[in-house]
Amino acid sequence: MSSKSFVKLLRKIIREEVQGAVREVLTEQKTDHKQVMSHGMRMNEMANMRPKKQFTKNSMLNDILNETAATPSSTEQMEWNTMNFKSEMAEAFGMEKAGNVAPQTGINGEIINMKNEQVAATVNAMTKDYSALMQAIDKKRGK
Repeated sequence: MSSKSFVKLLRKIIREEVQGAVREVLTEQKTDHKQVMSHGMRMNEMANMRPKKQFTKNSMLNDILNETAATPSSTEQMEWNTMNFKSEMAEAFGMEKAGNVAPQTGINGEIINMKNEQVAATVNAMTKDYSALMQAIDKKRGK
């Protein structure tokens, strides 16, 4: 068997296997359209329940402003306040704590030259623990 015919045969087999795998994955992913529609309808009802403010006399512009400028309710605000990520939580997410170990390799696996001062300064800035700074900013803002 020549190498050209082997390559053609290999490509044909690979193509058939990939097509089969793609079909299998696509048939596994079933969407419950009724559930999606009811979710969308609930979201629409929730948006319409908020009291509308008068920002401008133009009704279309006023509707758009009401949709985009709505402040979250107290329960939504509480939900967002609990969604935070602090540096001390990094280990729980499988990351090393900031400042412990500088990265040894780059995105493509190349070795990082930490002897270069500019590289070292950049890596230090990226791995620095900024939680104290963020707490000071929050304190200044009154949060």
